[in-house]
Amino acid sequence: MGVLISLEEATKPMRAEAASAGFYESPWGKHPRVQVLTIEELLAGQGIDMPPIKQVNQTFKKTPRQKKDSPGQMGLLGE
Repeated sequence: MGVLISLEEATKPMRAEAASAGFYESPWGKHPRVQVLTIEELLAGQGIDMPPIKQVNQTFKKTPRQKKDSPGQMGLLGE
């Protein structure tokens, strides 16, 4: 998904190009892949149409913490 934030209102060709990118489907509905918003729209309270951040804003799966080395384990270089 991408958002273009502009000072000026988007032209018809800009809106058509953004619409041609289609939609991203999530468990929370369809969201435009490319959105064009003005600063005025954002300040008026219009937000970006996207899934909830707390639900999907994770770029990697966290690995479990490793236990500290026990005295019997060897290091990487066999130390």
